[in-house]
Amino acid sequence: MKMGIIAEDDSDVGVLREITVALLRPHAIGFKRFVGHGSGKLRRKCGAWARSLVRQGCQWIVVVHDLDVHNEDILRRELTNAIAPARAKAHAVLIPRREIEAWLLYDARAIAAAFHERERPRLPGNPESLSDPKGHLRDLIWRKYRKDYLNTVHNSEIAKHIRASLLGVCSSFAPHIVFTGRVRQMIR
Repeated sequence: MKMGIIAEDDSDVGVLREITVALLRPHAIGFKRFVGHGSGKLRRKCGAWARSLVRQGCQWIVVVHDLDVHNEDILRRELTNAIAPARAKAHAVLIPRREIEAWLLYDARAIAAAFHERERPRLPGNPESLSDPKGHLRDLIWRKYRKDYLNTVHNSEIAKHIRASLLGVCSSFAPHIVFTGRVRQMIR
């Protein structure tokens, strides 16, 4: 059993994969992916990629696209309409408010663990309200630990340690909890 992930970049795939593995544990599934390397290509190719992933045996499809400056309703409708014809058993469209790094800013313990530190950083009250979550995370890590943050390296490391239960209050992530719940039922 496999899940297909369509995302803007590899670090987004890594984050979603790690959190999904945690949400589905003890069940194990495989993953396949397509990466758009930006918004434009993802939006143009999303439908074709979803069909390809289903042909490759992916029963479930997840699309992750940062909101950036788009209208959320229009973007969600566009992406949902693009992947629906692929006929996956289930699909989800996740739209982080600005950037996926906002999700990582919900768990101070995960950030500390990823950087092999005991002391936890102080996090913003509502990470989704930040205009630049990636920059905030980078600055936070530098101020707290005097270490460089590279999203391509550290995002999936933080996600490995994240407590998915903390993401339940994150409105852009909550649909993934429901989606993985449906996937769990299908696996049984």
